[in-house]
Amino acid sequence: MMDGVPRQMTVLGFECDLYEDLGHLIVAHDGSITWEQLQAIKNEVWGRGARAIEVYPRAGDVVNTGQWRHLWRLGEADFAPDLLGHEAGRFAGICADSLEQRSYRAWFAAERAFR
Repeated sequence: MMDGVPRQMTVLGFECDLYEDLGHLIVAHDGSITWEQLQAIKNEVWGRGARAIEVYPRAGDVVNTGQWRHLWRLGEADFAPDLLGHEAGRFAGICADSLEQRSYRAWFAAERAFR
């Protein structure tokens, strides 16, 4: 939806608001939702091939007004940590303290250690 209005739906028993134009999924819960349930909801909404993240803000930016989890869908070109080392040899020339740079440096060091 390009008008900023969420599509409301129930996914696997959880009430959700989907802002498709932003790639933002809000999942209401009672405080006991598991990682596996969030993964299954992500798969139902965006498909098994989609990647998504949660963002944990600085303490001063936290706004707790309810029990919600926020998932953000990543595009194909968006960075996400390569937890399985599929792109360990890649090196991008971006900010040295970026998550991407830290991830690539760690994989590079691991590759050298196991040669």
